[in-house]
Amino acid sequence: MKKYDTHNSDYTLLFDPVMNSNGNVCCIDHSRAKKSTVGIAIDDSGFRYRLQQEFPSIIADLIDLAVAIHAADRLTFQNLRQEQTRLCVVLPVRHPELLNATSFQDKLSSLLEWATGSRWLFNFHKRSDSERIIEQQPLISSTEPYVSEVILWSGGLDALAGLYTRLKTNCEASFMLFGTGSNDNNFDRQKQVFKALQHSCPNRLNLCQIPIRFSDSSLHQKNKISRARGIVFMLLGAACAYLMGQRILYLYENGIGAINLPYRKSAIGLDHSRSVHPLTLLKVGDIISELLGEEFKVQNPFLFVTKAEMCKPLAEDGRNDLPPLTMSCDSPHRQQPIQCGYCSSCILRKQALAASRMEDKTRYIVPHGRKPAGDTSLYLQHMLAQVSTLRDLLNASHDLNLQWESLTRRFPDLDDIVDRRAIAETLQPADMRKHLIRLYQAYVTEWNAVEPHISVNLLNQISNQQTSDDCLVATQ
Repeated sequence: MKKYDTHNSDYTLLFDPVMNSNGNVCCIDHSRAKKSTVGIAIDDSGFRYRLQQEFPSIIADLIDLAVAIHAADRLTFQNLRQEQTRLCVVLPVRHPELLNATSFQDKLSSLLEWATGSRWLFNFHKRSDSERIIEQQPLISSTEPYVSEVILWSGGLDALAGLYTRLKTNCEASFMLFGTGSNDNNFDRQKQVFKALQHSCPNRLNLCQIPIRFSDSSLHQKNKISRARGIVFMLLGAACAYLMGQRILYLYENGIGAINLPYRKSAIGLDHSRSVHPLTLLKVGDIISELLGEEFKVQNPFLFVTKAEMCKPLAEDGRNDLPPLTMSCDSPHRQQPIQCGYCSSCILRKQALAASRMEDKTRYIVPHGRKPAGDTSLYLQHMLAQVSTLRDLLNASHDLNLQWESLTRRFPDLDDIVDRRAIAETLQPADMRKHLIRLYQAYVTEWNAVEPHISVNLLNQISNQQTSDDCLVATQ
């Protein structure tokens, strides 16, 4: 077996060939001199439905790479406030000459360091075993082989609102919804939201789900801070799009959440997730293009739209029944209610539904469940502080140039987004700056309208729950 230099790594992950079953990864924790073997497999049978007669071997390698990144991200621990974690991933592939190319390796390592804060080293060697089942199966035509867009389908509110908008604005378009991951609850949610829409949009929607499965992993604690999840989602979604004859993968995410500005000055780069950041999409598109040898893009049509604006088509049609089917929470619980109601994602969800004048029928732990320990008002305080900062920066002048200067002095990443994304958005830099200023102005205006309602209700709910809990304890 080829020897790999792992002296400079905190973790080494040695993968068997990625298979539909009985695959393994050996995870070596060098800091603790600990080794464990975990089963890993992918059910990619959903890729039977495609336009390509033969299954391209380079797409099979893209799928294997996504599985390896997912496993490495879940099985290693990366502390964002300490020295960088160093990971070495050893993976057999069909085209090691392409994946070991310096240009591809540089782009891949840069992408993963940007998204996770860790340093990633890859060693690809020739895969010598038989192919997976999907590579041997003939084409099975889908009921609607042509699709207008392949989109990432998370089961979240943005995905729902974005798809609902696209369905309304283009009555002839059809969509392939792509979901992946290793959580059965997420898959069930994706199916539930898909079926709820399918009834009103017959023959326009298809769902493809590609599960990644761990086995023999009960003794191996999983990393809860999964920074590479969005990249894995996009790599597998790109495989789906390519097989369906598309060279663009779409995801639907409001601009506020996608850019995800830090709430406070002390925040370090990865305090906030970069899963669907505009530059992440650009970097993912670059490495896929490098691998395929042709241009491939990942696009977010809602980059300049707030979450509330995304929800307006749902509000106009009175579809208050659909948002409760979706998940927004950063830390979902296993028991009902699942969504916490006080994390930043839950609060943005509440703000969006209130600002779009939708009735929020979602059940949250706050106020519908037992209040957890700790101060659950901190997220709201951080969000309101950021809104106040944005309000002050935008009100400093009515001149667009001065507003932009004020914004970028506080949030310099915005300049980088414009410099690197304007061409991809087919916009002049000046026009993109205008769109971003409008985005944050709309966001501040929404908060101005609903902040008293959100703040009073959330803080009262927390206070009432605390009183109720104290009374319960006193009677015991």
